[in-house]
Amino acid sequence: MLKRKHLESDELELTTLLNILVVLVSFLLLSAVFSQITIQELNMPPQGSGPAEAGKDTLPVVIEVMLRRDGLQIGNGKEVTDRLPKLDDKYDTASLSQKLKLLKDRYPGKRDVILLVEPDIAYAAMVGVMDALKFVEIRAPREGSPRLRITLFPNVTVGDAP
Repeated sequence: MLKRKHLESDELELTTLLNILVVLVSFLLLSAVFSQITIQELNMPPQGSGPAEAGKDTLPVVIEVMLRRDGLQIGNGKEVTDRLPKLDDKYDTASLSQKLKLLKDRYPGKRDVILLVEPDIAYAAMVGVMDALKFVEIRAPREGSPRLRITLFPNVTVGDAP
């Protein structure tokens, strides 16, 4: 018997691999879930009062909300006016919104509020308080009607709590 030698080529056959990669890439592109990112718009506190602010006759109204480990505090820039302790280890954002609604009724043109946050506060807690600063839901005048959502202070400035 004669043995025949089979000559093998030194080249790799990549056609099958490329076909698999094309199918895989198209499958991944078609099945990818494109996530939607929501953005919280924040304003940074001003560096200092400029010459434009020095000529004002009346001082602007300052509303500060301090997010602390033990609860929430509402202040006017000089002193703390209200304290809201945590309820069942959660921040009382409903009471915060109600108190801020009273301030909004007193100063209807005011659109900004300062949120001062202590270190090591959970991000989810901060976002929940920011939502309470921006909106309040109140009961509708008639039963069965949807709740009304009122805008309080949409411009939130975030800083470090003293």
